[in-house]
Amino acid sequence: MHALDFALVAAYLAIVLLLGRRAAKGARNQEAFFLAERKFGKLRQFFFNFGNTTDANTAVSTVSFVYREGVSGAWFPLQMLFVNPYYWFMNVWFRRVRLMTSAELFEERLESPGLAWCYALFQIGVAVLGIGFSNFVVFKILVALLPQLSPLAFYLGYVTVIGLYLAMGGLVATVLNQMFQGFLVLIFSVMLLPVGWRALGSGAALRERLAPRMFDLVGAPGGEQLTWYAVLALLLVSLIQINGNLVNMGLGGSARNEFAARFGAVAGTFGKRIMIVLWAIVGLIAAALCRGPSRLVDPDLAWGVLSRQLLGPGFLGLMLAGVLAANMASIASKTMAVSALCVRTLCRPFAARLGEAGAVTAGRLAVGAALAASVGAALGMERVLTAMKLVLTINLPFGAAVLLMFFWRRLTRTAVWWCVVASTVLIFILPFCAQSVSSLARGAPHFFDTVAPQIPGDPTSPLLGRGRFNLEAWALDRCGLNLTRAGPSELLAIQFFADAALPFVLLVGVSLLTRPPSAPTVNRFFGIMKTPVGATPGLEAAAVAATRLNPARFDQQKLFPGSDWEFTRWDRTDALGFGLCAAVSGAILGLFWLTLRWLR
Repeated sequence: MHALDFALVAAYLAIVLLLGRRAAKGARNQEAFFLAERKFGKLRQFFFNFGNTTDANTAVSTVSFVYREGVSGAWFPLQMLFVNPYYWFMNVWFRRVRLMTSAELFEERLESPGLAWCYALFQIGVAVLGIGFSNFVVFKILVALLPQLSPLAFYLGYVTVIGLYLAMGGLVATVLNQMFQGFLVLIFSVMLLPVGWRALGSGAALRERLAPRMFDLVGAPGGEQLTWYAVLALLLVSLIQINGNLVNMGLGGSARNEFAARFGAVAGTFGKRIMIVLWAIVGLIAAALCRGPSRLVDPDLAWGVLSRQLLGPGFLGLMLAGVLAANMASIASKTMAVSALCVRTLCRPFAARLGEAGAVTAGRLAVGAALAASVGAALGMERVLTAMKLVLTINLPFGAAVLLMFFWRRLTRTAVWWCVVASTVLIFILPFCAQSVSSLARGAPHFFDTVAPQIPGDPTSPLLGRGRFNLEAWALDRCGLNLTRAGPSELLAIQFFADAALPFVLLVGVSLLTRPPSAPTVNRFFGIMKTPVGATPGLEAAAVAATRLNPARFDQQKLFPGSDWEFTRWDRTDALGFGLCAAVSGAILGLFWLTLRWLR
């Protein structure tokens, strides 16, 4: 790296801290610190959602997947393209509940402070893991440029900068930086395309160097590439787990009104889908350039290697600033949500003594603690692919619970407890502990993430399974469905379909056998959920007060009157927005397909 590169990165970090300082005056109370006083309009909501979802780890992992198995690997992040029409509705739900954190849902809807605590602890752990994963991916890029870089030194310096601007300005500092960082994200996403194309010489070189299968959006059954049913399984788990994300209340709850929440959600995430398409093409360029003797042993280094080989002084620093910006934007959203959970849920017994100023101070301390813990998580990371699969499924139990909280009156807190405990054991604990069971590691290596010789370097040594054990597929195999010859895509689809179904089976089954929350609590919750957000604070307060007096005043909107299901009929805004989102999703996918046809 040239001195100019370091200067550009230093300038970026200085601007980040200045923006945090600018926002510091407004962080006076909890609503200001955690939700920016619910004043974000369409523009800030766009950058908030774009920054929260468009991170460097998705860029690096997309390039890594495409390098390893072709364009079908891009479906790990790109399947969320089909979720965009769902976002048109989801962010409105989180705005209408009028809470500060998702943990408070479990108290308001299920009368369970214990579940709120469980959710907060679980989500804080997941967030620390996710932040650590993000930092790990940025280090993967940096280590290709600076091989002697110490991971501990990088992680500590990086999170210190993030912690400083968050502690100063809270959510306002987060979004001010995301507005600045969004432009850098766009630059870093596109700058490898022209130089990579020039290094290849022409599109013909891309076709000559890569096998035709590398351009296939979906693979054939039995192969290494993702098939259409594997993509469907990925989509299903994503659609469920996003409901339980700890950042949802911040994203939806900070909006000035419902349309701002909707517009920001769909426009910001559509921006990310376009970035994924660009990153997939970068992955193809990397696969064409880094082949033969130059083939990468670790595909996770592809982005960093391309940057080192293709970018000159100044441009390398600009790209690195973009990578840091993309990651900081995403990390900041998660960290602020963690801080809110710590203060609003874990510290609730001390709320009276803390006061508003004390709560903000506690939130700042929680920011530092969460980022410090993420350093330990990052140091324990090894492979991007394994971490990505874990991130896709880890929130399924709470995602399913939150989804049913919004729509099914009969849901019980006992069922949620059963769902969380049983799903955690069956989806996470047992599969990741299975490699220590020698009878499984030796007897069923086909069902593990990876297979390695028992004696390294000896091809005649017995094979042992390593990584996550596909308990779902193994159980079906034991029941008589022969899956010992199933390909990776088939095994992945079986795992994700089973993992998506399990929480709902538990939630519905146990709820029907246990006592529901009190009727007044449920009536009040769904009444508030159906009350539109007022255009002014006065109208908002009047609307909520009217609903508290008569929780059933919007029951005529129910799609199934008299039932326990709280689906409501669509209005014109619902239908037009959903149709437009579906059309844009189809257009992005169509343009991607046409581009691949042209490149092929």
